[in-house]
Amino acid sequence: MHRIVKKYATFLEKSSNKFREATKKHGVQCKSGCYECCSVGFFDITLLDAIHLRSALKEVPPDTRKRVIAKANEQLDILEKKKAFSRKDPLLKTLPAIDSISRRSAKMSCPALDDNGACLIYNQRPHICRIFGPTIRGPRRAVRLEGCGYFSKDIPEADYPIFDHYNEEKDLQRAMFKKAGRKRLRAVDTIIPAALTLDLKKWL
Repeated sequence: MHRIVKKYATFLEKSSNKFREATKKHGVQCKSGCYECCSVGFFDITLLDAIHLRSALKEVPPDTRKRVIAKANEQLDILEKKKAFSRKDPLLKTLPAIDSISRRSAKMSCPALDDNGACLIYNQRPHICRIFGPTIRGPRRAVRLEGCGYFSKDIPEADYPIFDHYNEEKDLQRAMFKKAGRKRLRAVDTIIPAALTLDLKKWL
């Protein structure tokens, strides 16, 4: 599993660099100081992202790591009291489950945000955090990844071939599940607070 997680870290860096090149080319970098996408509830991340994030926390300074984990646990406590999430079953298995946690956490910010809106785990952040912002479009302006709406320009798929990145990500997910004894890719996700506080390998 360690080898797969290490390969995923390399994939994340490659994807980030390609996305950075595309945003620079089209003048659509996120505005400095904007963190709205990180402050309006929790979105879903893959189990591979969660396991990578948990592993990569060792690279975060101890005081920062302690702060982020404490905040994540506080948020999970609140969500459990609302019966919106369960540490005993931290997987999101359907689109309605993902939509529900997004709505019921809408007033929560990512536990990794500091008081000024900066990401405390920026180098370890999940894949979607790295490629969200401007909309990515394919032929005939077909939406490949819908952005936050603050941009008047888009990124063409030719400059960021998002399906290639998704396919590479899924190959690594399949390898992870195969390593865990599963015969196929499982369509399950979780949220960042759970990834920060729980060892999700046991749910593979």
